[in-house]
Amino acid sequence: MIITIMICFIVANLILGFWSARKTKDSSTYMLGDRKMGVGVLIFTTFATSIGAGDMLGYPALGYAEGWSSLHFILAMPVVIILMAVTVGKRFYDLKVTTISDLVCSVYGEDKYLRVIPSICISLGMLSWLAAQYSAFGKTLHLLTGASPIIGLLIGAALFISYTVVGGLVSVIFTDVLQGVFLAIGVLVVFIAVTVKGGGFVAIQSGLPDNYSSFLGPVGAITILMFWLNKGLSRFTNFPYWQRLGSAKSVKAGIWGIILGMVVTGISGVALALIGMAAFKMNPGGMGDPEMIFPHYSISLFPKWVAGFFLGALWAAILSSAAGFLNSSTTLLGHDVWFKVIKKSKRSKVELLKDLRIITLVIGVGTLLIAWLIPSVLQLFIWAGDWLTPPLIPVLCAAIFDKKGEKIPKAYLSLSMIVSGIVGVTFEVIPSLKALLSGGTIPAFIASFIIILFGAIFGGINKNHSFKNDVKEG
Repeated sequence: MIITIMICFIVANLILGFWSARKTKDSSTYMLGDRKMGVGVLIFTTFATSIGAGDMLGYPALGYAEGWSSLHFILAMPVVIILMAVTVGKRFYDLKVTTISDLVCSVYGEDKYLRVIPSICISLGMLSWLAAQYSAFGKTLHLLTGASPIIGLLIGAALFISYTVVGGLVSVIFTDVLQGVFLAIGVLVVFIAVTVKGGGFVAIQSGLPDNYSSFLGPVGAITILMFWLNKGLSRFTNFPYWQRLGSAKSVKAGIWGIILGMVVTGISGVALALIGMAAFKMNPGGMGDPEMIFPHYSISLFPKWVAGFFLGALWAAILSSAAGFLNSSTTLLGHDVWFKVIKKSKRSKVELLKDLRIITLVIGVGTLLIAWLIPSVLQLFIWAGDWLTPPLIPVLCAAIFDKKGEKIPKAYLSLSMIVSGIVGVTFEVIPSLKALLSGGTIPAFIASFIIILFGAIFGGINKNHSFKNDVKEG
């Protein structure tokens, strides 16, 4: 019964996805949905994209392992994305650009490195999240049927790739609205049921270890700093939210849609962490796989048909986030690498639409390899932050601190991203280095900051360097 209800939910998503794909006529609609989205739609698509299957599985696991200190990881992204919308939302929307690289190049002048490097780095970050959705789908199907997680990876990929390839952002946003409703109800009701099962909120908290009640908790200050950089500040360059700003019918609708969507995201994230804390209190002997807390209690605390509804919410999270990350990666790589650099803007919008659909298919299938190599949902989260960090400071400069492109030479911006990426990966893959700073995010950020600072000091004193000169020379 559980599987039947979940299948019905999936079929409804596919029907909605393919039906809405009729509105996609050219590449502009595929990437930005004709800029017609209202506040209500943006709230649901922001929320549905933010709470993916990785979060539905990973946040309870964090609450289970770290108590209240897990909120640093969970709330960092909503806080930073709200700041992003407030600080750069109007500028990005008014420029009518398509990608983050468009924004950078509009400030510093067209440059293939400033166009390609940010898009590749941000795409790698989003593909890590996409792989996390694959992994979560495989784990959930394994829990329900005993089937190999690899089978779940393939089934999940086939489902959301199909309508994303055809409809692009329009199909993603329409299905997000349906998935967001299921997701919000599922998280709320499971949270209430688990809290009641644990004897109430006060009883659960009093039954936790002392360090679980502290916001420093068992993780320590360095790890918390890594949380805010990895899941927080680096998310400033998380393109799905910029893309949704660009798809709004007005700048006001875009900014408020993102803000309110992030508020709902933060509340849901806290509820998921509290579910994990309740699981710790009720299972002092430990759970075999803490990432399975949400599906475990969905099945054990409710009738089969209700459990099917809640696990449908989990699959909603998988589909919505995966489709959003897939479409955003396609937009970045298709627009900035294929269209602007390789084809040099010689393709029409209709021709580019065909190209984008092929790119979407290639990216979706190729990401299966990442999910197979890194099955841990939380580890994929960490890798996502590592890849989003290199373009962070250059984007902040272009969007906030150097709007006229007069303070930092372009070469320093490109160098900072290259060195930051190398440093981040090095610290992440070498165990002895990773232990020093809890991964590659902090050293990657520091490396980029130092290079940009040198650029501002030595390049800023060059009075001949300006955006106008770059345009004349370029």
